[in-house]
Amino acid sequence: MQRIDNSMTYTYTTMLDALYEIVHTYLYRGRLAAALRITQASQPMLDAEEVARRDRLKLLLLYGQLLVVDHLLGHGEPDLLFVIAQQAKESADELGDQLLIADALNLLGQTHYFATITQLLKSSQPVNSPQEEGKFADAFVYHQQALQLREVLNDTRGISQSHFEIGSIHERWGQNEQAVEHYRKASQIAEQYNYRYEKVEPARHLALHTLMQGDLDQALMYGQQALALREEAGFKPYLPLDHLLLRNIYLARGETANAQLHMQQATALAKEIGYPALVADVPDLRKL
Repeated sequence: MQRIDNSMTYTYTTMLDALYEIVHTYLYRGRLAAALRITQASQPMLDAEEVARRDRLKLLLLYGQLLVVDHLLGHGEPDLLFVIAQQAKESADELGDQLLIADALNLLGQTHYFATITQLLKSSQPVNSPQEEGKFADAFVYHQQALQLREVLNDTRGISQSHFEIGSIHERWGQNEQAVEHYRKASQIAEQYNYRYEKVEPARHLALHTLMQGDLDQALMYGQQALALREEAGFKPYLPLDHLLLRNIYLARGETANAQLHMQQATALAKEIGYPALVADVPDLRKL
């Protein structure tokens, strides 16, 4: 059996850490095509025996995150996303790191959730359905498992994320009280520990909830808060969705000038990040 060269492992770790930071930065800046191109090109390198398993898994999880964002914005086929998510879970199990296992479970939950959303949208079916119909059941199981692990590990950032993910499934099932309860838990934890990224989605979905309830003042407050938090977190890929949400809220309020302004901003941002069809593909944000 060939002996692993520790100096090579260290070199790979240094290089992959730098690669991770580059790809992560591209993701946040909305340069999805560049991030995907670099990550895909690096995959064969991860098979080198000198690459530490933890480094390989770290890149797999980031690749999965990229594919989730690309799938949500582009509504493409989810086959590769499923492959990468499953590989990440298997790698995490082999490594035995409970924190990374929880992250992989979360990725699997997101994969099943967004693949179901996209399939329903493409077939012109409503994305909200009663729990007994079984839609989103797999995603729910994965996110519950992730939450349980994260609670044991006291991973507060992960706990906040899992509460949001579980809340979004309750929302799809029409269980609004449970959804809001999880959104508020997610938001409270994110506020307590100042997790900027984790603050955003609970606010956005509370805006959607209050919009559907007809409370337009609350919807506007949460919608503006979500946009401000997203800008503060510096995550550009989902900014078009925040502007489209505000467009819908302003239309409901009869404020067409403000609605048009946010429509224009969403269109410009969608084009900038490489998804020009996004605005037309998402006519009603209550489907997300």
